[in-house]
Amino acid sequence: MLGQRSAMAISMSQKSLRPPQTVQNQVQQIYILVMGLTGAGKSTFISVVTGDDTIPIGEPGELDSVTDRVADYIVNIRQAGITYEVHLIDSPGFDDGTATDAKVLRRIADFINTHYLLGKTLAGVLYLHDITKAKMGGAGQRNLRMLEQMVGDDKWDNCTLVTTKWGCTTDSLGEEARERRLIDKDQFFGAMLKGEDKFQASMMRFDPKTKGRAREIIKPHLKRKFEPLISWQMVDPQGPMLSLGETNAGGIVADYLEEWKKATGENEEIKESNKILARKFDMMLFENFKAKRDKLFREQKLHKAGRWAMRTAIIGGAITATMVTMGPGASAFALEPAFETYAGKQRQNDRAKMDKLEKEYQKENEARSSDIGRYRSEWLRDRKVQSISDLSDNYSIRSSRSTDLSIVDAVGMATDLVGFSIRDTSIP
Repeated sequence: MLGQRSAMAISMSQKSLRPPQTVQNQVQQIYILVMGLTGAGKSTFISVVTGDDTIPIGEPGELDSVTDRVADYIVNIRQAGITYEVHLIDSPGFDDGTATDAKVLRRIADFINTHYLLGKTLAGVLYLHDITKAKMGGAGQRNLRMLEQMVGDDKWDNCTLVTTKWGCTTDSLGEEARERRLIDKDQFFGAMLKGEDKFQASMMRFDPKTKGRAREIIKPHLKRKFEPLISWQMVDPQGPMLSLGETNAGGIVADYLEEWKKATGENEEIKESNKILARKFDMMLFENFKAKRDKLFREQKLHKAGRWAMRTAIIGGAITATMVTMGPGASAFALEPAFETYAGKQRQNDRAKMDKLEKEYQKENEARSSDIGRYRSEWLRDRKVQSISDLSDNYSIRSSRSTDLSIVDAVGMATDLVGFSIRDTSIP
């Protein structure tokens, strides 16, 4: 009898106490960016892959994107004994009626660069294109050039060009012809598919009818990681720390804005776009976010360790009591369901805190990006200085009564610090 009870207790403990993760059962995080014009089917693709039918999806013919911010959706895929936690990054659509190309590119770049600095580099980029479109217009071609330059031509092999909405027309031969044209023409998919050496992109069709086929598009990226060119140009410590407009991808937008300005004259949209392009990545804001994030991670590790200690105490105490008392101690197992309920709530609370911090960071980044556009780039001579509020006593003259940069002018200095002078001498 004692042997049966002991065996039962040990069996129950084995179900509750899982062994530490080994290389074979580790969960590996993978980040894949999903790009494309508005209406290409990005949100639909992610909804099918994840099985999440709550993801907002635009109606056919809708001009404005339903995704106005970068959003992260997770799906677990198991392959070769490894579980991959795949983060599909749903990005705002280019050619959107509510956001300029500069604003969309900045949002994507901010997300990529933030994760790059956190050591979470991309595993791939999926570029979605609607095969029912008779032509790829200027916006589509400009978007492809941005993709090429954002990734870097020696990393195109990390990109998959995905055609969507097959069978949505009655002209199947027309769809096939459009696919061939996309492949053959360098201004479309041709350049990336040909590539150089081993750096060719791949191309696949998305069939929304089956989740399995959709996941086949993701699987080639599971073991990949690469450094996007735009991250090296903007945030890598060994890189040039450029503004968005100075990067290769940002230059595509800048050139388009210049052509637009010549054709129509300058307008508010062009001015706003140029302000966005003039902005550098806000490293000080990121460091503040990272410090808060690291603190949360430390707290969560303590919570996790506490949960395992409690599980060990519950199961170990129950086993010991069962063996000694021949039965009554087994009632200690009744504590386990209540504890697991508490542990689940604690994990949810930890995740909610992290989500809140990340959303606050995105919101602050968005606010500062609009703010920084008022500053002339030649004023920001020191990379540590992103705005006038960053100036400290170590810098030269700073107004204590005004942050209006219309009265502030940069002065040349022999050091690497930023010097500001005040045109209005009545302000100390």
